[in-house]
Amino acid sequence: VLPLEGIEKFIGQWEEIDGDTTEYIPCIQLPQQDDYIGIIYWRGAILQYDYFLVTLDKNGQLISRKSIASTKIDGEIIKRSVASIDNDLIINIIAGATQSEQDYDPDQSQAFSMEVMPTGDILFTFGDEGN
Repeated sequence: VLPLEGIEKFIGQWEEIDGDTTEYIPCIQLPQQDDYIGIIYWRGAILQYDYFLVTLDKNGQLISRKSIASTKIDGEIIKRSVASIDNDLIINIIAGATQSEQDYDPDQSQAFSMEVMPTGDILFTFGDEGN
């Protein structure tokens, strides 16, 4: 878990920090790129957990930020998405939802992709879910 001071200084540049109910864990850095730095971190809040991909320019300024995987509990509905990132920085995501008492039905899942462009912009390549 990142200390609150580090979170406020780094992640607080692009995210409103609630140090009482939210935790952050750094996960990985994307392979070195010429024009940006890419990092993935986990944010755990009450009833919602997300993995965010953030790209920063060489001066540390935010280029793009997207949730690439998550779990969200909304009453009796559990929404989940999982992601894989290939060597070309294509992010393949499968998302679905289920009632808390029911088995997961993979036929009800949706697949979509995002791509990290050479500029550091993260773009949806199939559908836009508004993340």
